[in-house]
Amino acid sequence: MILTVIALLPVVVILLFVYLRDKDREPMKTLLTAFGLGVLTVIPSALIESFLELFVPSDSMPLLSNFFCVGLTEEFFKLLVLLFYVFRHKDFNDTFDGIVYSVAVSLGFAAAENLLYTFENGVETGILRAVTSVPGHASFAVFMGYFIPKAKTNHFYLRFSKRNKYILLALIVPTLIHGLYDYLITIQAFEAFFTLILFVDIFAIIIIIRSSKNDKSVMVDIEKIENNKQEF
Repeated sequence: MILTVIALLPVVVILLFVYLRDKDREPMKTLLTAFGLGVLTVIPSALIESFLELFVPSDSMPLLSNFFCVGLTEEFFKLLVLLFYVFRHKDFNDTFDGIVYSVAVSLGFAAAENLLYTFENGVETGILRAVTSVPGHASFAVFMGYFIPKAKTNHFYLRFSKRNKYILLALIVPTLIHGLYDYLITIQAFEAFFTLILFVDIFAIIIIIRSSKNDKSVMVDIEKIENNKQEF
């Protein structure tokens, strides 16, 4: 029971923090479905990572392994949930929703992973991951969720090349941060690792606060608004 609480408490706290920042709260059913699908992404991620590890071992190729095998694989499956479940969902109608659902998916993944590691390694691991890995996954998701609404707006206005650009950024940016995060652990560069955590988490919180304050419909075309202002 104690291990379960230690593993899941940071997940609940962070998800509530993001959820309560939303002016127009998301339906709990949609949010929990996104979270549950995030939990399930642990399975294909683990299978693909194990397969890729055969060709890109982390002990001899740590840089490539952490960025390609781990970072890219995990962020790819999280993004798939957003694209195939959230992207065209009627409840994804405001820009901040992208961050809310992205964090929900990522924290679903983090919850499953955290339970496994905490039950396997004990209380100390659970506490350490509560201030590192769980906030880390949430922060990666904030960057992903920042770009997804931009992709949806461009999709709505049939600007598919711009839509694809933002979808690609939604994958690349969190993958790079995630890969660096894991790489610094692998090479035991702990000072750089904790500096990265502090920087990324603070930056993510700033994005959450600003994005929630500036929340607007994803169907609003910012470029057209600016053009209309200039005409008048």
